[in-house]
Amino acid sequence: MSPVAAALVVQAARRPKTIRNLLIAASVALLIVPAALVALPVSMVLAMGNGGGSSASLGTCVGDAPDLKAAGSVDGYGQAQLKIAATIISVGQQLNVPTQAQAIALMVAMGESGLRNLDHGDAVDNTTIGVFQQGAGYGSREQRLDPAQAARAFYERMLGVPDWQTTEPTLVAHAVQLNEDPDHYAPYLAPAEAVLAALTGSASASCQIPADAKAAAVLLVAAVNDGKLNFLDQRYEQQVIDMANGTAAPDCVIDAHVLQLIVVAVQSFQQVGVSDLNRRCTGETPGAGTASAHWKGKAVDFYALNHRDLTGANDLSIQLIHALDPYATHGSELGQSTCRLDAGDEVTGLINFTGDFPDTCNHLHVQVS
Repeated sequence: MSPVAAALVVQAARRPKTIRNLLIAASVALLIVPAALVALPVSMVLAMGNGGGSSASLGTCVGDAPDLKAAGSVDGYGQAQLKIAATIISVGQQLNVPTQAQAIALMVAMGESGLRNLDHGDAVDNTTIGVFQQGAGYGSREQRLDPAQAARAFYERMLGVPDWQTTEPTLVAHAVQLNEDPDHYAPYLAPAEAVLAALTGSASASCQIPADAKAAAVLLVAAVNDGKLNFLDQRYEQQVIDMANGTAAPDCVIDAHVLQLIVVAVQSFQQVGVSDLNRRCTGETPGAGTASAHWKGKAVDFYALNHRDLTGANDLSIQLIHALDPYATHGSELGQSTCRLDAGDEVTGLINFTGDFPDTCNHLHVQVS
């Protein structure tokens, strides 16, 4: 960061939010020039996928498009079954669902139907149909027998399972399918991962997020050191450092899910700027005051991505929302609703972000449930 930008950051830390917000755009602008002079490590660029310009890609997080020509048969599954597998993977990619979730979906489809689109159930329940053996609660007969629609319905329910990212896959599947044996799907995980790798070249663990707050914070400290993560206020950077060291005071704890979402952002974009975290720790009470999710350490404000400012409604803001949605806890919320309304940039297809509210149009506010 240039001396001028650093000076602005120090000023921002000492000013009320109404003044600090005016400094965000200046800080973002000043980050652009020095950033252009610094080359990212090759390993970091590869991990990011294509993040250049105004676009972003989840790269290894979502995986490459499935290619049926790459495999004649995999683990005993032939072309007809692999075609269904490819559909399940493609739907997951359209939803920005990571490879880890795609493997779980394949595992369930294998355990329920052997990757076949069955028009009947089994001896236990003959009312379920389709590749996921879904009941009437999933939709009409036609919808359940359409592998793409069935896959989307499965993903939507799976992403609503609390902490699905860090829970044993067979238990995640059990929470969705409500089958009698919670361990039923475990033997199908290895074949599912084999099919995923054969069709896309991606491993199911290629983009798993840390299981706890400390592990997530450690990754974020590394991102700070690599110049990929910038904080508008040094005090918020210190909060992350303290979480990584296990020395955070009770009033300065950051919710694990917030840290995990920042990790996802860092994995998905070349540069990430954060302007607010736990305000109880800093004693700030703008906006909703002590009722704010920031006061509880359950919110983060992103002010920049790829050295461009965020408005909560511009292209990078929308990309970030879609990137975070699969990883957010169900019932999480977004700020800047009126910013998107005024810009005509409605966000659709979200699963875990279920609410939004007005906020200033110079950042994207994300809060977890």
